[in-house]
Order: sequence, then C-alpha cells, then structure tokens
Amino acid sequence: MAAGPFHGLMRRLGLRKRGWRAFVFAMLCWTVPLLLVLANGGGYAAGLYLGDLGAWAKFLIAPVLLTLSEKPIEFALDACLRILFGIPLVSSQSIPAAGAAIATARTRSRMWQAELVCLIVAIAASCVNADRFLGGSGPVWAVSEDGLTSAGVWCLVISNTLYWFLLVRIVWKHLVWTGFLSTIASGHLRLVVTHPDGHGGLGFISGYLKGYAFFSLGAGSVIAGGLGHVMQREAVTPTIFTLVCAGWLVVIFLFYALPLAPLGMKIARLKRDTIMRSLTGATDFERSAERRALGVNVFPDVAEDDAEDLHDVKPLYQAALKTSALLLKPKNAVPLLLPALLPLLAVGAFFLPYAQLSTIVKRLLLL
Repeated sequence: MAAGPFHGLMRRLGLRKRGWRAFVFAMLCWTVPLLLVLANGGGYAAGLYLGDLGAWAKFLIAPVLLTLSEKPIEFALDACLRILFGIPLVSSQSIPAAGAAIATARTRSRMWQAELVCLIVAIAASCVNADRFLGGSGPVWAVSEDGLTSAGVWCLVISNTLYWFLLVRIVWKHLVWTGFLSTIASGHLRLVVTHPDGHGGLGFISGYLKGYAFFSLGAGSVIAGGLGHVMQREAVTPTIFTLVCAGWLVVIFLFYALPLAPLGMKIARLKRDTIMRSLTGATDFERSAERRALGVNVFPDVAEDDAEDLHDVKPLYQAALKTSALLLKPKNAVPLLLPALLPLLAVGAFFLPYAQLSTIVKRLLLL
C-alpha cells in the first residue's frame, strides 16, 4: 500500500503519517468548501452545505476512512503472506514462481502508469459530476445563476477528484492482490483435506478481509449519501430501499470474493480428487477385508489381486466431505458487510418508520 508516486509525493509534502494526512485531506475536501460557502453565501448557504449528506460522505467521511484504511489493509496482507510462506503452503517446485509473483505484485503496486490511470479516472468522474451540476442537478450551494460557485468549483476540482483517486487507487491495489493470489493458485500447494481449518490449509487466507473494514464503511457512506439525496427529493418505498441495500451487499461481497475464487477452485479440486481416490481406496480395502473374512467376495472379480499394503481411507473420505471451498463465509463476511450496510441503514432511519426499517434489516440478515 505504501508504494508508488502518490506516497512519494506525500512524503515530500510532510504527509507520510496517515493520521495527519487524513486530517489534511478532510480540511481540503470538506472544510475549505464550507469556508467558501460561508464567505459567498452566508449562513443560509452554509446550512444547505451542512445538510448535504453527499458532501459529508464524499468530502469528509470517505477521504478520511480511505486514507486510514491503508495501514490495516497492508498489515492484513503482510500477515497472510507470512503464514503462506512460513508454514509453508507453497510446494518447493513452485517457490520460484511464487517469488516472481511477489516481485510482480510489488512492481505493479509501484507503477506510475497505474496511478496515472487512477488520476485520469478520478478527473473523468469529476467531469461527469461537473456536467450534472451544470445540467441543473447539482446542490444549491454549488451552483448559481452564473454557473458554479467557488465552493462548487473547489469540490469538483479538489474534493471529488481526491475522493475518486483514493478509491480507485485502493481498488487497483486490490486487483494486484487478486492477481497475486491467482498466480499462487495456479502453482503447486501443500493442501490436505484433513487440515483442521476445514479448507485444506487455506482457511487463514480470508484473514486479509479484516483490513478492509474502514474501506467498506467509507464506500458505504458514499452510497448512502447518494441514496439520501434521492430520498430527500422523492419518496422511496421500503421495497426499493431493500433492493438497493441488497444490491450493494452483493457488489461488496463479490468485490471481496473475487481474490479468493482461484484458491477456492483449488480447494474444490483437492476435495473432488481426494473423494475419488478415497472411494477407490475404500473399495479395494473393504473388498480385501471381505475376502479375508469370508474367503471370497460376494461380488467377485477374477482379475482382482489381494494386495497387502491397503489402508483404511475412511477418515480421508469423511474429511474431504467436510472440506469447504467457500473461503468467504458468514463468520468472516459479516465484519465486512456490516460496515458497508450501516450507513445505508442510518440514512433509512431518517426517512423510513422504525417498524419498516427493522423488517428490512431482518430481510437483509436472511441473505
């Protein structure tokens, strides 16, 4: 996470510490527009700005949380790498390829071209917002009869662009991690179905998700801010609100499940192959035991030899049946999905009756 031209620029500007950087971003993205609104529009315009849920989410909450999320994400990824290579789970013949995968991931995380693309995407998003503002759908404090106010210009050029850059940059790092895990999954791993974690030995890998709680909360806040804008202007039925919340949960779930999919397929292959081999071994072992007990098999096979080195493989078969390829399960998904959902429920609490909101929460929990 702490790599690339952006972090180099932050170090030169004295913003290497994430807490201080988050504070400066909050001042630039949210406080400066507030001062501009006060200077040009007075208390009434400032009240409109302070009542704008989107401004709170996108210009204050999200930049702070996205900045603070870098350290937990970095710590969680490093912890997974230490376990992966410390056990080790990578077979000896795949160690060179795994080392190359780490080097590739580090190179990609430092690419100035990638951060330039992130900046271009952020600028493009701000241009789209500017077109919407000028088209008449912007907030009152950001537009005037002559066009955009100074606060509106600042938010589009600085606040909105910085928010999108921070968001897209973390998404890019997430894709780098996805590519690394995909490379690891394509190699040889030392997996076994009898591993106590129930995932062939890869159960620890979902631990990296713990570092994304701030990211989930920040992204969910922006979605909630947009939903709040809609609910302020027009009535939203509980059914539509539920669909929006469920759709957002599906998006965030897929975002976190994507890196784990290749390893899940590896576990599924381990489970399938172990079941097939153990079924073959169990059949040979049990038929041999039957011949020793009865002198003959009830269903004989004339070409069958009475091998001496057969073993009882029922424990392997039973362990394979219990092995799960789903690395993202409710016990580790809830800490990620709940922060993403809480801002939407907070917005819903302003516009929906408590009885309806509680019903919506119960429906979402059933997912």
